[in-house]
Amino acid sequence: EFTFIRRSGFYFGFLFGLIQMGVFFVYDASWVLPFFGFLVGWATNWVALKVIFRPLNPIKIGCFSLHGIFLKRQMEVSETFARVNCVEILHTKAIWEEILSGPKSKNFFAMLRAHSIVFTERLVGGMKPITIAAMGSQQFSEMKEEIAQKIADKLPSVMPHSYEYTTEALDMENTIRERMQKLPYPEFEGVLHPAFEEDEILLILVGGLLGLVAGGIQVVAMY
Repeated sequence: EFTFIRRSGFYFGFLFGLIQMGVFFVYDASWVLPFFGFLVGWATNWVALKVIFRPLNPIKIGCFSLHGIFLKRQMEVSETFARVNCVEILHTKAIWEEILSGPKSKNFFAMLRAHSIVFTERLVGGMKPITIAAMGSQQFSEMKEEIAQKIADKLPSVMPHSYEYTTEALDMENTIRERMQKLPYPEFEGVLHPAFEEDEILLILVGGLLGLVAGGIQVVAMY
């Protein structure tokens, strides 16, 4: 896609440049070249970026088919998108770090404590009356709390041993890839496009500024 953007800059820039040249022959004010240089640079990058995601659905024109470049490669793009996300963002280590130390970690440890206490109750099972009689209800409650606390304390050091198994069990890369490959084109575009929108604006603006500079150089060279 970026190769296309580089090449399309030449083709679209040439076509828009012809319009600029025609205007300059009719009206040769010094501001025309920088102004149109900015417009040409802006329009060139805008058009190049638009055709990456537009048209959303294939349009047949004779023996040709017009379709967004990203969209017509949905199978390949989905595979790359899933791999990059699961390797760099949604990998098991990052998930557990967020669970154990993220803003919602208190909720997780509260839930872990509750489940640990229930687990201890079930482990004691039918022996609970005898255990309470031997230990006393206060000590039994303290024991459950102590077990829950030890589990919470040990969990961060134990979890790395489960990363490989968790990755295989979740199988997120294949799940994301398969689901994205089945998405209709509009929904597929809705998943991908937001990740590019911020950079799109920057790229279009840079194209306009480079066109402005090029137009200024032309003015200096001619006058």
